[in-house]
Amino acid sequence: MSVFEMAKKYYPRLWSKERIQALAAAGRLTKEEVRQVLGTEQ
Repeated sequence: MSVFEMAKKYYPRLWSKERIQALAAAGRLTKEEVRQVLGTEQ
C-alpha cells in the first residue's frame, strides 16, 4: 500500500492534517495528493 493510499484510508480518523502536511514536506506526498486527501480544507 502506498503512502497516498494509506493517507486516504487513515485521514482524519488516525492521521491528522499536520501528519499529511509533514508527509508532503518529507516528499512522500505530492501537492496534488495532499489536495485529494484533505479536500478543500487545506
